[in-house]
Amino acid sequence: MSALTAAGPGVKALVPFPRVFWVAIGLEVLERLAFYGVYINLGVYLTQTVGLSDKENGALLGLFALVRAWLPVGTGALADRLGFRRALLLSFAFYVLAYAALFAFPSRVGAWSAVFGMAFAGAFLKPVIPGAVRRYAPAGRETQGFSIFYASVNAGSVVGKILTKIVRTLVSLRASMVNSVVACVVGFAVAFLAFFEPAIGAPRAKAAEAQGEAVTPPRKPAAAFLPSLGAALTDRRLVIFLVVVSGYYLLIEQFYQTFPVYIVRMFGESAPREEITLINPLSIALLQVFVGRVTKRLPAVPAMAFGVLVGALSMALMGAVPTLLGAAGSFFVFALAEMIYSPRYYEYVSSFAPKGREGLYMGLGLVPFGVGGLVGGVLSGRLIAAHLPKVGPAQPLRVWGTYAVIGVVCAAALAVYAVVFPPPPKPVVEGAEAEPDKPS
Repeated sequence: MSALTAAGPGVKALVPFPRVFWVAIGLEVLERLAFYGVYINLGVYLTQTVGLSDKENGALLGLFALVRAWLPVGTGALADRLGFRRALLLSFAFYVLAYAALFAFPSRVGAWSAVFGMAFAGAFLKPVIPGAVRRYAPAGRETQGFSIFYASVNAGSVVGKILTKIVRTLVSLRASMVNSVVACVVGFAVAFLAFFEPAIGAPRAKAAEAQGEAVTPPRKPAAAFLPSLGAALTDRRLVIFLVVVSGYYLLIEQFYQTFPVYIVRMFGESAPREEITLINPLSIALLQVFVGRVTKRLPAVPAMAFGVLVGALSMALMGAVPTLLGAAGSFFVFALAEMIYSPRYYEYVSSFAPKGREGLYMGLGLVPFGVGGLVGGVLSGRLIAAHLPKVGPAQPLRVWGTYAVIGVVCAAALAVYAVVFPPPPKPVVEGAEAEPDKPS
């Protein structure tokens, strides 16, 4: 189906994104604002305010990454049953409770409970928004839809980190948690008042599809979760892909598992850590749609492999140039990596999903976040304890160089994957309009 509709004699116009798409994008901005406002300083908060050791902190952050990534495998399927609106309401309600607990109970028990509450809340939202993008982006505009989605992720990150810096400077790091509580209260209200999936009858559905309009698939009795999951896991291409790309998510987690502790121990509490971390999301928010247009015709898997290689370069730069300027350059280089990699990743994973199973497959798409985050958290705690101690000589290249090597191996594995699993040939239909390239 083409994304073009008739706009007059001899003229065609792009089908616009529907209202539900834009509401979903707005909710993503609010959720990311809240999440990154806390996550950017979570490691520092846990080690300094709560009193966890480096290894304890690494273990908690690693388990947090694992749970918030693997729970959506189940909650994604549940969202398909409940409907995206109910899943969003549950997510924002749990987020409010978790962020409030992190603020109110700065103890070991309180921190562990709040951090896992954040993971549980995110598990209901993370598969829903990309699932909604996949479901409601007009045919032929999926790549643009995911570019907009990823730009919204980083727009929320920018605003969240700016607000955190302001409150941390004027009041305290602990008080900055309130920003996230407020953002999630607003998110709950928007989801309740404005997020409604269009449901139309069969005759009108056919007409709407012919015009490229978004249509909610009719709700059939959902297949049992375990059989649906089992069917997805029999797809060898999907499973191998998810394992390989886990290395990329190990890299990206180090900007939250390693960097906050690294910058404080190397340059002191006054180091502009929020400002430096803003380079990445701000670059993406400003450039993602443009980069998406430039790279949209590249095959998906080779594009992702190149993105991972650029990410490895970012890690090497952080360790080889252990200065604030080197850190800033590392964040910008990784922004380039994300702009190349991330929209193609969501598009590629969603291409495996049958209609009505978008939530389950986007949940599976989060599994590499968990694998990379868990391994990265445990590795980070040990590397920090060994090479970035609170007292004693620091060896940052050994820390960041280790991550760079992992990135190179991951990129090479993706390149091999692209050769072993080439994209299937597209059927040629006589008289049909040319479709945009599908993910490879």
